[in-house]
Amino acid sequence: MTIINLRDFYYWYTQDEYIEVTDDVAEALRASVRYEAAYTERARYNKAYYSLDADDGIEYSACLHELTPDEVLELKERFCRLWNALNSLPETQGRRALGFAGPADG
Repeated sequence: MTIINLRDFYYWYTQDEYIEVTDDVAEALRASVRYEAAYTERARYNKAYYSLDADDGIEYSACLHELTPDEVLELKERFCRLWNALNSLPETQGRRALGFAGPADG
């Protein structure tokens, strides 16, 4: 049996609270603390080397953002060009391009 301080493992304990637990439970608690420390270190390492300031588009794809008026206009123009291109295709080829397999496609 091992005596542990719950304050070392749980942040909501503001004063020392000693209890006696089995060796397996004590080791599991210590392993949990080690795992959390390793996770924090991995997060710190990755933030240091993969910063959002790297200007490679990570921050743009990771963050929710409002589209600028230029982006809205560009998306609208792209949609119109795609719409016109699909409408100019023959019916069978248009269904194939959109992924609809009809009875005429065999």
